[in-house]
Amino acid sequence: MADDGSNSAPPAAEEAAIAMTATETVVLPHEMEGESTPPNSTTQDEVTKWKERSARLGAAVNQQKQRIQELEESDTKLKRLLNLAKRSIENKDATLQSMNQQMADLKSAAKVRAKERDPRRIVHKVKQVSHTGEETLWCLVEYTSDDDGDDTKPPESGWHAFKTDDELREYVRRAAGEPMRVPELSLPPSDIQQMKQDLSDELERVQEEFRRYRVRSEITRKQKEAELKKISASALAKQTEQLGGTDLTQELQAARLQVRRFSQLQTAAEEREREWHDKFDKLQREYSKLSGAMGETVLAMEWRERYEQVVAEKAAMEARLAEDARGNGHGFNLGGDLDGGNDIAKLKMEFALYRKRAMQVVEQKERELQLARTSSHAPPNAPGPGFSSAGLRRMSSSNSLNGFETSTHAPTTNEYLKNIVMKYMSTDQEEVKEHMEKAIATVLNFTSVELQHIQDKRKSHSGWLW
Repeated sequence: MADDGSNSAPPAAEEAAIAMTATETVVLPHEMEGESTPPNSTTQDEVTKWKERSARLGAAVNQQKQRIQELEESDTKLKRLLNLAKRSIENKDATLQSMNQQMADLKSAAKVRAKERDPRRIVHKVKQVSHTGEETLWCLVEYTSDDDGDDTKPPESGWHAFKTDDELREYVRRAAGEPMRVPELSLPPSDIQQMKQDLSDELERVQEEFRRYRVRSEITRKQKEAELKKISASALAKQTEQLGGTDLTQELQAARLQVRRFSQLQTAAEEREREWHDKFDKLQREYSKLSGAMGETVLAMEWRERYEQVVAEKAAMEARLAEDARGNGHGFNLGGDLDGGNDIAKLKMEFALYRKRAMQVVEQKERELQLARTSSHAPPNAPGPGFSSAGLRRMSSSNSLNGFETSTHAPTTNEYLKNIVMKYMSTDQEEVKEHMEKAIATVLNFTSVELQHIQDKRKSHSGWLW
């Protein structure tokens, strides 16, 4: 086909060749008549026109030659490409035939091996779809061999092709030995790549979430540690405060117990003083009845003995009170130094006021005694019937509560009694109430009949004192 096209010239080339021949064979009129005939102007014009036409024809011929050359080069390229395509097609046909032959050989060899060897298990199952849409199932089958006990040698296996699932099931059914399990279809490479990409994206997402979770966990951990330190510090401070409050409360309770004990001792001492005062009045009346020197001597001896006995008892009582006061001093100092010792400070103030009032009563009684001695024309420094002025002062100092009713300090006594009653009504401790009740009974000078009546009422749960 290419050779035929190269032998036949195009019509334009033929026309150019004819025009060139006509130009070369043109004979001018003046050349035919001879050189002696001079040309006229018309002939020259025609010659000029013929030359211009010849020039144009020459240019057209040159263009046609260039076009012919380009066409020849294009034809050469097309011939070369056609030859290359022919060779490529021949090579691909040869490769396809070789692959078909190999596939046929593999199929025949697989069928031969399948017939000759027993399968042990099916390892993989792959589906192949050809360009024509034909589906083929390929199974990698592991065969049984005599070297199964040798772990150094890998098991022998081979690929088997099946047209349909029924053919595969028939192959599995005909296999000898244990029943074989047909695995699921393995994914094609495209699906595997897609799955790998999806798993990679999922892994990146999970790693990013884990990184964020780790950052949040670290922040939360630091916050919790800070909160824990804060709570621990507050708990420690609170515990320290509670321990300090407990110490204050214990010391306050101990001080209150000491104050109550001291009040009880003071009350007992006042009762003893009252008894001594009664005895003194009785002895004084007996002494006034006696007369005569002998009687006075005997009475003086008796009063002297009784006075020494009373002084000894008084000294023992004062030593006991001093010992109790020394034991209570530490508690008072602690209670005064602490912030929660307001109650103890109040008690100390009340006790100081009480002692002040008692000293005032003693001084008043001493002045009354001095006036009585003066009215009886007795010498001021005379020892009296068995009692000195100092002894009367000591005996009168303890009888302070009896002098409250007759002294000028009755409003202060009422305030003291009011304070005792208020503390009694505001406390819930039975021991404290008991001491308060005794103090109230002493201040109000309850008689034994009244106390017995109150005890009877208390037993019948209708009274508020003991």
